[in-house]
Amino acid sequence: MTDDEKERRAAEIAAHLKERFGWTVREASAIDKGWLNVKWKMITDQGPLFVKDYHPDRYKLNSRPERRSQIEKTLQLQQGLSGAGIPCPGVYAYKGRFIQETPSGLFYAVLDWVNGSSAQAGCIQTAQMYELGVAVGRMHRWLGAVPPLSKPAWLPDKDAYRKEWQSNWEQAKAAGDTVAQDWLRRSQAAVNAMDFRIFDSIQPGWLHWDLWVDNILLHEQGVAGIVDFDRMTMAYQEIDVARAILSGALQNGRLKTEIVRAFMDGYREHSDSPPGMLVRAMHMIYLIESIWWLRTEVRKESELRGLLGRFVEEMHWIENHFAALPDLLGSLE
Repeated sequence: MTDDEKERRAAEIAAHLKERFGWTVREASAIDKGWLNVKWKMITDQGPLFVKDYHPDRYKLNSRPERRSQIEKTLQLQQGLSGAGIPCPGVYAYKGRFIQETPSGLFYAVLDWVNGSSAQAGCIQTAQMYELGVAVGRMHRWLGAVPPLSKPAWLPDKDAYRKEWQSNWEQAKAAGDTVAQDWLRRSQAAVNAMDFRIFDSIQPGWLHWDLWVDNILLHEQGVAGIVDFDRMTMAYQEIDVARAILSGALQNGRLKTEIVRAFMDGYREHSDSPPGMLVRAMHMIYLIESIWWLRTEVRKESELRGLLGRFVEEMHWIENHFAALPDLLGSLE
């Protein structure tokens, strides 16, 4: 999207905010994060706001009403979490709708502005990680009262993994990508070593689903806000725990156990941490994300984008410590 197009969209949204909410936008600054969607800090006569402008090529909200309904639901849940005191931005609704639409068909959401900054991966401090654990534990407990969907969005299914693995393998082979093929051999060995019976006792629940450092805003001693709930759905809450721990505590190939312990200490104050939870959580996130990251398209991109390389690093860490996970994590639950 060109700068001129961004400016046009910002002006249209500002006019719509005035008409719909009565706010006068005095300044709009684009936030350079995320894929395709444009995010804004808009300074109004009522204070700063965060505005998320949904890109038509990513969400296609005009042609996919079910997708719009899904995002509306996540924004409604986020507003409920904010109202319950969990640190996340409140969402503004107009006549019960959390996604606003301008006359020309621009879709956007308006949220409270949160003052905070994101840490580098692996660099969340002990006090911050404890407060994150508290926030996630409270979030999971609140979400536990939300009526479930008819079925989880994801299940730990070995056959489904194998099917997707095979597709990734064929693409890597066709590209002659021997590095990605090595990744996939290692991934296959790790999954073959999993005992899928450990998933039998877990119950599905609503979760954030994207709890990594870019979506965690911090201040010096704690958490300013958890953001970006677009992917929220019903699967298994332990996935949030694994994602937060890998993103916040894995640095230079070492999982900082004191940071993990701080997170779990905070989490246990509000949500259960049964025996085997952390190992099971790492297995689940590996089943999901190894399919996303350990493939030839990502390997090529990761040479240019540190973000993708970081996710690959996390998957390799799980592989390299697979047999040792019970000893590494068992005492931290």
